[in-house]
Amino acid sequence: MQRSVERAAENESTFRRLNEVLEEKATELGLGDERTPYLCECENERCTEVILLTRLLYETVRVNPRAFVVVPGHQEGNETVLQEDEAFMVIEKTGEEGTLVAEQDPRA
Repeated sequence: MQRSVERAAENESTFRRLNEVLEEKATELGLGDERTPYLCECENERCTEVILLTRLLYETVRVNPRAFVVVPGHQEGNETVLQEDEAFMVIEKTGEEGTLVAEQDPRA
C-alpha cells in the first residue's frame, strides 16, 4: 500500500509544530547556542528519533518551508537532500507534498 501524500505531509507538519514548541522551551530555559533536542521530521508517524541541533542550525532549515531535518535513512526517494551530516540530513519536499507542507507551515 502506497502512502498518502496528504498523510505524509500532515505527519511531517506535526513533527515540525512539536519542534517549534521544543525550540520555544529551549529559549525560555536560556540554552542559547547549546545543542538541544529536536524530533526527526520524517513522515513516519511512529518515529521517535531525536536529533541534537543548535538553534541557529534549526532556524537555517526553517527558512525554507519545504525543508525538514531528519535522521539519516529517514528520507524518501522523491525528496531532495540539501545537507548531509553524520547525525542528520536536511531534505526538501517537492511536488504536491512540498506544496502541502508549505501551506501547513506554522510560520506562514
